[in-house]
Amino acid sequence: MSAIPTHAELTESLGGLFTLTSQQGTAVQARLIGAPAGVPMDDDYVCYHALFELPLGVQLPQDNYRVDAPDGRAWMLFATPTRPQKNGAATLCIVIHTVKPAAQQPVESPQ
Repeated sequence: MSAIPTHAELTESLGGLFTLTSQQGTAVQARLIGAPAGVPMDDDYVCYHALFELPLGVQLPQDNYRVDAPDGRAWMLFATPTRPQKNGAATLCIVIHTVKPAAQQPVESPQ
């Protein structure tokens, strides 16, 4: 299990069914419906979101969830309920805000 999914991993999995499992063992299948870029605090960081649609009639609280991707990758992530879809389906949002990998760090010019 890697620490966090990359933005590329999420965008490649758009529309896929993930399994979200609470720390109490409750598991729900949820569809990844969005993975937009977010606004990082500065050039050293990257920010993006994962938005999951839950089955109709299912609501989950803000909590830490094991998120299992369709291809077997898994992460422990903090999710928060957000506005429901027009059809009434509940949603959960995960925000990832982390330091850019070393290869993406801005290069400072010598002075």
